Amino acid sequence: MNDQAVLNGRVAVITGGSRGVGYAIANAFVGAGAKVLIVSRKADAVRDAANRLCSRGEKALGVALDVNGPDTASQVAAEAGRAFGRVDVLVNCAGVFVYKPFLDLTAADWASSLATNLTAPFALTQAFGRAFVAQKTGGCIINITSVHGAIADANGAAQSASKFGLEGLTKAAAEALRSHDIRVNAIAPGAIEPDSATTQGVGPRARVTQGDVASLAVYLASDAARTITGSTIELFGVTRPALMLG
Repeated sequence: MNDQAVLNGRVAVITGGSRGVGYAIANAFVGAGAKVLIVSRKADAVRDAANRLCSRGEKALGVALDVNGPDTASQVAAEAGRAFGRVDVLVNCAGVFVYKPFLDLTAADWASSLATNLTAPFALTQAFGRAFVAQKTGGCIINITSVHGAIADANGAAQSASKFGLEGLTKAAAEALRSHDIRVNAIAPGAIEPDSATTQGVGPRARVTQGDVASLAVYLASDAARTITGSTIELFGVTRPALMLG
C-alpha cells in the first residue's frame, strides 16, 4: 500500500519508540502524515529519536517514562492531549525478552516480562480507551506481540506467557471497546532483521524487517483497516518453520 498521507493529521503514541521496531513505526507514521509522541525510559535516547523525526519537518515529541510506572498510562495520555489536543492511535511496542532455560528463569525475570509485556499494555489500553471514549471519535490500538505468542519456546517461558497473554488482551479489549468504534489489533513478528527500518523483506523464507512491521502498523491505523478488530496478524517470515523444526 502507498503509505503517503494515509494518517494525515492523526496523533499516535508509540511506546518503546526510541529504537528498533518502535522507532521504525514512529518513522513510518511520520511519513504517513501523523504527529507522534514516543515514549522510552531513557531521556537521551527518546530526545534524540524525536529530534531525528522532527528533522523531516514533521511534528514529534519524546517523553522519558518507564511504562511500568504506576501513573505512566494516565501521564502519557494526558501529555498527548496537551501536546496535540487529541490522540487517535496507541502502539504498545515496549517490551523485554528474557531467553533462558526454564529451570534457570528467576522470579525477577518472570515479573519483569509480565510487567512490561502484559501489565503495561493493559494499563495503557485502558487509559487510552477512556481517552478515545471521551473524545467520541473512536480510536486504534495496536499491540506488538511475537511469534512466541503462538509457538512456545522452552527457553522463552516468560516471553511466551506474556505474549500469549497480550494476544488474549487484544481480543478481549477489542470486544469491550467495539461499541465505541475503538479497534484493537496485534502484530506478531518473527525474528526481525536489525537496522532495517526503511527496508522491506524479500519473502516468506527470510527474516521480516522493521520496515515490514512498520508498514503493517500504518495499514492497521489507517481507514483501510477500519473494519478490522480483535485480529493478530502473523508476520513470521522464516521464523515459524525454523521454530517448528527445532
